[in-house]
Amino acid sequence: MASFTGFALATAGRSLQHLLQNPLADPHVVGLSAGSTSAVLMSVLFAPAFAQQLLGGWLPAVWISALVGAVFALLLLRAFLFKLVRHWGAPALALAGLFLNAGFAAVLMVVFARLSPAGLSEVQTWTLGAIQPYGLRQALVLLPPMFISSCYLMSCERSLLLLSFGQDFALSNGVDVVKLRSRILVALAILCASSVCAAGSVGFVGLMVPHLTRHWFSGSQRLWVRPLFNGVAGAGVLLAADVMSRNLTTPTELPVGVYTALLSLPSLFLFMLREKRLA
Repeated sequence: MASFTGFALATAGRSLQHLLQNPLADPHVVGLSAGSTSAVLMSVLFAPAFAQQLLGGWLPAVWISALVGAVFALLLLRAFLFKLVRHWGAPALALAGLFLNAGFAAVLMVVFARLSPAGLSEVQTWTLGAIQPYGLRQALVLLPPMFISSCYLMSCERSLLLLSFGQDFALSNGVDVVKLRSRILVALAILCASSVCAAGSVGFVGLMVPHLTRHWFSGSQRLWVRPLFNGVAGAGVLLAADVMSRNLTTPTELPVGVYTALLSLPSLFLFMLREKRLA
């Protein structure tokens, strides 16, 4: 599941950066992952049977709960960026992400305070990012929406590239921006919900990988090559983080989110240096 989740997160991050015309956009940074996680844990709090489903049982109900949380977070993000501040530059996006993450963090703390000690330990590990050892039945629930949504986002590469140059430029080249944004947001919500069910709230993959792969195959005339390579790189990064989490600190196992955060540091540092040179 690690490789599929990494592919989905990298694809979601690349599409979100194009959609918002912002290199800092990422499902974790803007609060989408936190929204899905909060919805699932609220379900665990009010329906204890969800805890067993979350840790390896029947997943559709958990996935629907995560999807509701992702859609709610997307609606809040859209309202903040398009209705309140009316632009989506880096400062506005950072402020929106802080706002959403702070709100959902409060929800998580309420859930943690109400859970029993036994349930709290397992849920905290999942919240920080942990690849679940799902079998075939669970994979059949998560992989189809991941695959379909990822393929759709990759098929929108041309429209997203045009949109990254500005809404007016995209409209002049025949892109229906309103429909595109709506469909992209639905696909992003599905990817976030599936990723949270598979691995919890794993951060920085969707932010780091698009920056690492941005200049690879930039001269290719086949638009599907770049998003495909981006997804494969995301799969490799999360798989490497999962292997590290299982082997570097044995017999204990640190959450995979710890290693994705560590792996993101060099790429974010290089990104800051590049921005400084451009400034």
